[in-house]
Amino acid sequence: MIPSFFKIGLQRIGLLLIVYFFCRLLFLVWNWPQYSMFQVGDLLRAFVHGVRFDLSAILLTNSVLLLLWILPAQVWRWKWFQRLELALFGIINFICIGSNFVDAEFVQFIGKRSSYDILLIRQDLQQQGFSVISTYWYFLLALTLVVAVVLWLSPKFKNLREPQGLARQLGWRLLVIGLIVTGARGGYQFKPLHPMHAYFSKHHQLGLLVLNTPFNVIRSKPRGRIESQRFFASDKEAVDHLRQMTELSRPPLKLLPKANVVVIIVESLATEFVGAANPYDGYTPFLDELAKESFFFKFNLANARRSIEGLPAVICGIPAIMSEPVITSDFSNNRFDCLPRILDREGYSTHFLHGAHNGSMHFDTFSRIAGFENFVGLDEYPKDNPEDLDPYWGVLDEPMLQYAIRLLDQEKDPALISVFTLSSHHPYYIPPQHRGKFPKGPLEIHESIGYADYAIREFFRVAKTKPWFNNTIFVITGDHTQKFFHQEYNWLLGAYRVPLFIYAPGLKSSQVTYDPDRITQHIDIVPSILDLLGVTVEDRLLVGQSVFDTAKPGRAYCFASPLYWYVDDHLYLHMDRAGGVIDIQSNKNGINVSPDPVDQEKQESALKNLKSVVHYLNEGLIRNKLHDWRKE
Repeated sequence: MIPSFFKIGLQRIGLLLIVYFFCRLLFLVWNWPQYSMFQVGDLLRAFVHGVRFDLSAILLTNSVLLLLWILPAQVWRWKWFQRLELALFGIINFICIGSNFVDAEFVQFIGKRSSYDILLIRQDLQQQGFSVISTYWYFLLALTLVVAVVLWLSPKFKNLREPQGLARQLGWRLLVIGLIVTGARGGYQFKPLHPMHAYFSKHHQLGLLVLNTPFNVIRSKPRGRIESQRFFASDKEAVDHLRQMTELSRPPLKLLPKANVVVIIVESLATEFVGAANPYDGYTPFLDELAKESFFFKFNLANARRSIEGLPAVICGIPAIMSEPVITSDFSNNRFDCLPRILDREGYSTHFLHGAHNGSMHFDTFSRIAGFENFVGLDEYPKDNPEDLDPYWGVLDEPMLQYAIRLLDQEKDPALISVFTLSSHHPYYIPPQHRGKFPKGPLEIHESIGYADYAIREFFRVAKTKPWFNNTIFVITGDHTQKFFHQEYNWLLGAYRVPLFIYAPGLKSSQVTYDPDRITQHIDIVPSILDLLGVTVEDRLLVGQSVFDTAKPGRAYCFASPLYWYVDDHLYLHMDRAGGVIDIQSNKNGINVSPDPVDQEKQESALKNLKSVVHYLNEGLIRNKLHDWRKE
């Protein structure tokens, strides 16, 4: 006879598989704009592939319960033990099913399934938990109902029957353990199931649909390591190729020596929101005006989808290159010559301002790693005016930007000040005195982008009255994108498009030649600033290049786990970890793929470019030699 625990276990696992199926269906429907272009067959394949990941996740997350289920039948005669097991079953699967519910929405913010590194920002999650629940209360209600139905339908461990004989009882349990291990590892293949196995197609979105969040969190646990990826016979060969790609084709411009530098990183400022970059009105009327006076790059791409990774790209020139943010990895003790450290050697005072709670997103830690002399978070910001604070995150954008002006007023030496705004982060708080002033738009974030734009307008209105204004380089960009409304942004590269403004009021337009349609990226910001300042760094990072060097073509690249992408004036490609091309398409008019055939020579050149970047960064991080390339 088949023992009762085996039948009950199968029924419960089958019930959870059905629930996970509906979670995947929710993910698909909730993010339908990303999937509407796919054939029904592609979507069905994703659902079929997903069963394997669902079974693995269910067995892994319920592993403690699985061990309880195979205990002798005598144990299940205790009522308290039955209630304890059912409670654990409910709690564990409430969390796991809930994570799938959350990711149906959260994927629109980070462009991927949540992974283990979500735990790195657990303090922020705790602080914002109430506001998130109040906004998405319907998710919590639906989740509660689903888990209640699961508990109601789940067969209970009572009146259990066992086969006769100790050998049979032991044999069944050994069989069950073997099945659990096999299902948890995803089969009998050489290596256990991994998130990268979800990408059965060249389309990133289908891989996200295949995955479930509990599996991705468990299997993506970072250990602060990256694999050695040597695409060249020697490190010197990779370095030499990168130098040809990124070194200036001329001496540094040195048009603004010893100028102040102000870097404003606007939370979630996507290019889609900026009217100056699009054929429709946006939500940034001041930035639209500033674009006319600035070096404005509408085809700029972020090198990450999260703030904790975007910040090192902007300030240090380090793109996201692994699943874990570099500043929280074991490589955080590596040598990184970031912009504040470089300018400190030139006699600059350096300040980093972020108005959230100290410890939020590890930005206070980052400021020390990057070499900032001073950090201003919520703890350091003056508390004499309570209206400067929102009830959720910390210091509002307008007062924090005005505080940056006061810091510049106090400085005798040239200064670097970086301000990371926060008002355009959920829950998108608008100060009472400004409510109703900004267009709400179809997305919740739009009104807060209008407020951020207003705060920047007020910053420049006051800054223009200061004696240091004409001797300052202002850089404005977004840290990453968020949700999308327009279809042309609803693809992988669209999800990385953030605007880049470099405004130097002390320069005449005739002094600098630039291409407004150039493809640029976050890691180009540091070399571009140094180019204007005339600061030469012999052991610089080799992956970014000055946007003002028109003799060198623009390009952008990033790691979007588990693949790499690359784009230049000619093509867009996806490369796997082994260096194989997953997808390649022709590129026209900025960042617009076309069905035209890709020139073989250009394809080989682009692939070599991307391989040199990955080789240099991975080997440089592993051996802490990013800045010691001259020794190769």
